[in-house]
Amino acid sequence: MAHVASYIVSEISDGVYLLRLNDDRTQYFESLWHIPEHIVYNAYLIEGDGGWILIDTWKGNFAEELLNAIREVADPSKIKYVILNHAEPDHTGSLVEVLEKSPEARVVAHSSAEKVLHAKHSLRNELVKVEGRSRLSLLGVELEFMHVPWVHWPETIFTYQHNAGILYTCDVFGSYSIPPGIYASPDDQAYLRYAEKYLLTVMGFYRKFVISAIEKVRSANLKVSIIAPSHGGLWRGDIEAPLRLFEKWAKAEPVPGTVLIAYVTMYGSVESSVGRIARALSAMGKRVLYHAINDTVHPDVEDFIVDANESEYIVLATPTYDNEPHPEMLRLLEVMKQKFRGIRKKVVIMVSYGWGSNAQRTMERELSQMGMEIVASEAFRERISDEQVDRILSAIR
Repeated sequence: MAHVASYIVSEISDGVYLLRLNDDRTQYFESLWHIPEHIVYNAYLIEGDGGWILIDTWKGNFAEELLNAIREVADPSKIKYVILNHAEPDHTGSLVEVLEKSPEARVVAHSSAEKVLHAKHSLRNELVKVEGRSRLSLLGVELEFMHVPWVHWPETIFTYQHNAGILYTCDVFGSYSIPPGIYASPDDQAYLRYAEKYLLTVMGFYRKFVISAIEKVRSANLKVSIIAPSHGGLWRGDIEAPLRLFEKWAKAEPVPGTVLIAYVTMYGSVESSVGRIARALSAMGKRVLYHAINDTVHPDVEDFIVDANESEYIVLATPTYDNEPHPEMLRLLEVMKQKFRGIRKKVVIMVSYGWGSNAQRTMERELSQMGMEIVASEAFRERISDEQVDRILSAIR
C-alpha cells in the first residue's frame, strides 16, 4: 500500500490559511542531514478580491496532496498569484502542478530567481519581479516584500501581509520536526534544539546574512503578529522572542560554563585521557557535553554542530591515524570549517600517538585557518601526563 502523507489546513487569520504537509518519509534533509524527527512544509493561502494568493508550495512528491489541501479552502483555478519566497525545490517542487490547475496565475519572486525558475519550471505567464523593499497590492491585499539575500540562496525574500500582520519568512525562523500543534513555543526546549539544528545545518555557512535579515526585520518597524516560516511551527505573541533566539544561535553565543568534549577513541588511550579532563571540569562546576566516537557508537554530526555552537570551550581529542588526525576527527574539522565561518571559539587540542604523529600540527593549522582560538594544545604518547592535564584545565577558565 502506498504511503499517504498527512496534512493540516487551518485558518490562522481572517482569510489566511496554513497548508502544512507532515513529511515523515524524509530521513536525511538535503540527502545529508539526519533528521529522525522529520520535517514539515508550510504553504499559505490568502483570500483576495475575486481570487486567491498562494505563498510557496510543497516538495514535489507531495503535489497531489497540496492540491487536495487547497481544494478544502478554494478552487485551485481561482489562484491568481503564487508568491515564491525562495526558489529551492522543497518550496517550489509542486509549482508546475499548481500552475496547471491555475491557468491565470502569475508567479511573484525576486528578479534574481527568474533564471532558475525558468530552468526548472515551465512558467507560462510573465513573472512578477520584486526588488529590494517594495510593495504591491494583489487582489486588494497589501503586501510588502523584503529582499534578504543568502538565507540561504541569493533570491530569498520575506513577504509581509499588512492587514493581517503576518511575516512569511520561508527558511528563516523555521525548524525540523513535526510539531504537535501549529504554533512554536519559546519554552519548548526540544523544539528549540530542532530549530537551532535546522538553522546551523542549513544556514550555518550564511550566519552573517541571517543576522542581517533579522536586523532588517527590526529596522522595518512592521507590526508583526505572526511569523510564518515554511518549516516548523509558526511564532506568535512576543515576536521578539524568535528574533532573539535565532540571532543568538547565528552569533554562536555560548551558554556560560559549557564545555564540549568531542573525541575519537580506537583502543581507549584518548577516552582515558579525556575522562581525566571531564571529571576535573565537572568538579570545577562546568557543564560538560560529550560527542564520543568509538567502535560501537558514531553519534550524529548534527548534534556535534549544535553542542559546539552553544559551548564556551571545545575540546577536540584524537588518536593518530596514518600519521594524521583520525578520519572522523577530520570530518568534524571539515564541518566546523563549513558551519562556523566567522565564529571564534576557544579550542583545546589533544592528540594521542604511539611512534610519531603529524596530527597535532594538522589540527593546529586547520583550526587556526578557521579563526578559532587555540587555548591549549597537547600531544602525548598513549597516556597524558599530570602536567598536561593541569595546563589544559588552567586554559579552561
